Amino acid sequence: MNDLIPLSSTVMLLRDGAAGLEVLMITRHAETAFAGGALVFPGGRLDEADSASALMGSCRAFPGATPEQMVLRVCGIRETFEEARILLARRRGSEKLLGDDERAAIEGRLAARFGRMPGFTELVVEGGIELATDLLVPFAHWITPRIRPRRYDTHFFLASAPA
Repeated sequence: MNDLIPLSSTVMLLRDGAAGLEVLMITRHAETAFAGGALVFPGGRLDEADSASALMGSCRAFPGATPEQMVLRVCGIRETFEEARILLARRRGSEKLLGDDERAAIEGRLAARFGRMPGFTELVVEGGIELATDLLVPFAHWITPRIRPRRYDTHFFLASAPA
């Protein structure tokens, strides 16, 4: 990874559709500094909190996982949740991904307890959630060209969209 260029992570959510494979894309807000108005896959810059021990302890391990790989996957899952409200996670110990109703119920319980909506880390840790880091499949690694004013070292992952 390049220490001079910000790290970022992107998740391409796929599902079988009536006409074939479908991939989720979102439209960035027109006033966003980077790629405003563009159709993109959910993703973004790595946050310092993505490597917090509480989040690392809430990840589903996979063979050969390194701390660097886990942080990139946490970033991708967090960004997908923040940008598309899709959370790639399970209840701890479960194999089934959370559905929107179950995630909303957990958020509601935590909001009642905190007096505000929980942040991502609070939702995961206090909600008894395990991030589905094991389901993200590395797809590509792109670094924005030098001629661009904003550069990113982006890791792309594929994942099946939850129901």
